[in-house]
Amino acid sequence: MKYRINRNQPPLTDADLSSARDFHKLLHTYRAVKVPFYRTGRFFAGSSAVIVATAVSLVMLFGGDKPAPKSYIAPPVAQADITRDSFIVDADSVTDLTYSSGSRLHVPAGAFRTAEGQDVSGKVTLRYREFHDQKDIFLSGIPMVYDSAGQQYVFESAGMMEITAWQNGKELAANPEKPIEVQMVSNTAEDRYNTYFLDTTEKRWVNLNKTNLMAVPAVPVVAADSTVVATRIYRDMEGEEESDVTTNPTLQQSQQELKKASTAVREIEKEKPMPIAKADKAKTKFHIVVDANEFPEIAMYQNIRFQVKDELNFDKNSAKTEWEDVRLKKLNGIDYQIEFVKGNRKMEVVATPVVEDKDLAAAQKIYDSKFALYQSQLTSRKEAEEKARQEYLAKAKDMQAKMDKAMAEAEARERQYQATLNKTQLVYRTLSVYRFGTYNCDSPVSWPREANVVASLESESGEKLDLACLNLIEKDRNAVFPYAPTKGECRDFRFNPSKDNVLWAMTMDNKLAVVDMHSFKEQQAAQQGQVKFRFKLIDKDFKTADEVKKYLEI
Repeated sequence: MKYRINRNQPPLTDADLSSARDFHKLLHTYRAVKVPFYRTGRFFAGSSAVIVATAVSLVMLFGGDKPAPKSYIAPPVAQADITRDSFIVDADSVTDLTYSSGSRLHVPAGAFRTAEGQDVSGKVTLRYREFHDQKDIFLSGIPMVYDSAGQQYVFESAGMMEITAWQNGKELAANPEKPIEVQMVSNTAEDRYNTYFLDTTEKRWVNLNKTNLMAVPAVPVVAADSTVVATRIYRDMEGEEESDVTTNPTLQQSQQELKKASTAVREIEKEKPMPIAKADKAKTKFHIVVDANEFPEIAMYQNIRFQVKDELNFDKNSAKTEWEDVRLKKLNGIDYQIEFVKGNRKMEVVATPVVEDKDLAAAQKIYDSKFALYQSQLTSRKEAEEKARQEYLAKAKDMQAKMDKAMAEAEARERQYQATLNKTQLVYRTLSVYRFGTYNCDSPVSWPREANVVASLESESGEKLDLACLNLIEKDRNAVFPYAPTKGECRDFRFNPSKDNVLWAMTMDNKLAVVDMHSFKEQQAAQQGQVKFRFKLIDKDFKTADEVKKYLEI
């Protein structure tokens, strides 16, 4: 089936971005799609490539007199970010990708530029992630507060995504003349969400005044033997010195070190000393001057002569000829092919370098000394080569393990996402990527106003908690309301007592702190305008976002 996508829309100017501020503008019509449109599994169908991507995350504060965080985007649990999925695309070709949620990305040829505005060719690493619920928003650390005409709002999200591109360790820019088109799966079919872009330089969301709800037919499932093949970024390189599948700078550097060490081994092997033979008094010998730079293995000896191997076919009268040129060529073993040239006349002789009895002891001494030095250098270089090889293999295997883990996590997230899609319709929102960064489909909403209290923030044992961040979540609203606690209190804490609420927070010593829905209801009754919330502290060394999410039940 054909999808209508406007890929030739002109890029937004700074004036367009600055003036686009009307978040009350409603979005246009849509046709929802019946689920499921994708299958369980790692890869999905596209026109030229299929890849699975995942998501990473971070959190912000709002209001109050507490100093703002140093970083504009800062994860509450930094060590448990949802990792971005990276996949390789060819900058010169059209590529279609499918994300684990079912979202689709169309990457046209020529979609990338350098930071200086030059067109990019070759392999590019595209990184993509999405955020669909309150847990994703909380863990992302992406600020979700929007200012309109001096009034602050919180974004209620219908889906958010981040996309960046890299080549050789350098971040690329998007080509606004050939934007990447994203059809992002949304968790709601409501027609009230606008499109926003996060300007991290100005530290604000920019209203793009673009509708994003669209109707897309279901994508047919493609058989497992489809000709569409995904590109793995990392693979086990044992037994190989070079790889053309990685653009990771760390692995590339290790790969170059291995190549350099292997070249050094091959170079020293060329300098292996040649043992000298004893002259046979019965055979013909002749003397020629040897270039020490070209044939150091011969030139290191004194009084060298060349002994003819095939006496029967050697013309002894040739010694009387004044030859104009002599050319040597190393053969196997210790023999050389010698070509004598005079005008159009040529004569070839196979001969062996030899020394007479009187020079044999001195020659042997030179050989033993040179060979000992050669053996020492060869051993040292082979050890360096093996060390470089092991370091490279270790890094390659480590990156492969990380990729396998990311793939496994992506599959787990996909299964979890599909399990939560108990609905009869699935909708998409279209986003044109004129600039790389974060795009959000949102509707700005106000903080709850039904109750306004001074919240005392305590541990289960009653001790005051100094919190780094505090967030209110309403069960049926896809938003995270941030507050700024100070010294164990939040003096302007607003919430709706009739809703199902939870609190998610982080302590200053990086402990997750939660008030679940049942505890919130028990504690929300105000006494003279004050409420005591007692948090359960989770003192756990989180390694993944999924580990954190287990404690963020709504």
